[in-house]
Amino acid sequence: MGTGLFIIDAIIIAIVILPFALFINGSRKRKRKLRKALQSEATQNNCKLSKIEVDSNFAIGVDEAEEKLFFYKETSELAFAQIVDLKSLVSCKTIRENKRVKDKTKHYDVIDKLQLSFTHHNLKDATELMLYNNDDEMVLNNEIAIAQKWEDYVNNLIATKISTVESDNAMVMA
Repeated sequence: MGTGLFIIDAIIIAIVILPFALFINGSRKRKRKLRKALQSEATQNNCKLSKIEVDSNFAIGVDEAEEKLFFYKETSELAFAQIVDLKSLVSCKTIRENKRVKDKTKHYDVIDKLQLSFTHHNLKDATELMLYNNDDEMVLNNEIAIAQKWEDYVNNLIATKISTVESDNAMVMA
């Protein structure tokens, strides 16, 4: 009787735990695939990524030596990569588009799109990396935090580059 009860308990525990284990394993595989695709894109452009971040359906990384930012995104319809040359940038900012949704009694602001926008030296061109689109993904995970983190990081790289160029020019003039 004790062994039969033990077997039934083990089966019930396996039924409860198995979906979670499969979900976690699938998430790790997807992140590994995104990381590998981003690194492959960087290698094709003779770059080595010094910083990489992978989320549910995109990966972003930077090669500080070559001053290039790489972005790879995979949706249900397509997969694509973008490369941003940090040498030609003035600034980076997070753009958040909201839409207003009405319920019977209340109005809600829902984030429709979240993207990083890079302004170039000519101030006319802008490169945009779509981190979240409500049409593609149902749930907003930690894309807001990632966008803010990368905005700060890229602006810091640009500021460091500008201050280095200014100090080099000051030395040449002196």
